[in-house]
Amino acid sequence: MIRYYYYHIFYVGMMNIMVLVPYVLISHRFDGAVSSFPLAIACGTLYSFVTSSVFQRFPGLGLPEIYKLFFPVWLANCLNIIGVVIWSSAGIIVLFSYSNTIGIFFDPEASSYLNLGIMAIASLWAATRSSRSVQFAHEVLLVVSSPIVLWILSKALFSDWLDWDAIRLVAGAGIRKPPSMACFFAASFVFSGHMNITLFNRLHPPDLKFRFRWMIPIVGTFFLLVSFFVPIGFHGTQAVGNYLYVWSVTTDSLMMKYGFIQRVLYLFLLLYTFLSLLFVMNTWHTGMEFLKACFKRYKPLTDEVNVPAVNWWICSFWVVVTFVYAYYTNDLLNRVVAEMWLITHFIVESILVFMLLAFWYMKKKGRMRRSEASLAPQGGGS
Repeated sequence: MIRYYYYHIFYVGMMNIMVLVPYVLISHRFDGAVSSFPLAIACGTLYSFVTSSVFQRFPGLGLPEIYKLFFPVWLANCLNIIGVVIWSSAGIIVLFSYSNTIGIFFDPEASSYLNLGIMAIASLWAATRSSRSVQFAHEVLLVVSSPIVLWILSKALFSDWLDWDAIRLVAGAGIRKPPSMACFFAASFVFSGHMNITLFNRLHPPDLKFRFRWMIPIVGTFFLLVSFFVPIGFHGTQAVGNYLYVWSVTTDSLMMKYGFIQRVLYLFLLLYTFLSLLFVMNTWHTGMEFLKACFKRYKPLTDEVNVPAVNWWICSFWVVVTFVYAYYTNDLLNRVVAEMWLITHFIVESILVFMLLAFWYMKKKGRMRRSEASLAPQGGGS
């Protein structure tokens, strides 16, 4: 079971490309991006260790259930609504960003709503499944995609076209600048895969131990440095700032000599279609479960034989909001929204970490309003 926790760490590290993290970092490459990396690595690692340690003390309980252990219902519901906004908006931003990327590089003449609609319907169906089904789908998509993604990244790292002088120039100039707060918030997102435990801890057995946590800073640092420095090495210190979807352009600089597909871009976009759908599936499913936790008669189920109608209604609402968002925004405005979301996400994550430490202390002192057994999720079928 422990592998599922690290799946989230791994895929969020790869997904930072689609949440416009590299664009934010590269925009500040000469004024604080590089110097913010050590702070982001230290902070992200610390948060990962704290959340895993605390949730290990609440086996089988998600964050909505933990809220109800210590807070009155009205306050727990307010905190759940904050979770709904954070999680569901992340899926909307990524869905819009990636559908636009697909349209630009595959078929610029097609309607932008066509790609968005296809991906939204797929995400709608996947997000409505039970938490255990989502977890199994997560494993399948990640196992299929990650080896080829790592191969593409290694191909870029060892490419003859990678200019290491440009990388050294940016690293040397950037490390001497004071850290940029915007870059710190963006870089910290690479380590935020641990936040998925807020829901999927419901599936963890009581005897689960979070071993191998030393891998978290290694994995996060690798994806952070590669996503930032590789585009600079390919496009130069100045030209790299001209691209919004910088990694799509970077992979288009790579060529394959095997098979009938020569442009790495097409393989890259296909793999990130899987990863983007995986991300939206997880975020919308989590947002859905946080919203359902606000209902008075809601009892969390980790397995469901039949998908409840409320799942379809909630996730359909996310789809409608996605189309409304796509109608009123564009690529540049979406970049601003994504940067604001990264800042908000870090603030909420920081507050949550301190709350979890308080919950841990309150549990040790026996200051709980309800018993854990009364809130534990139940299986609804196999």
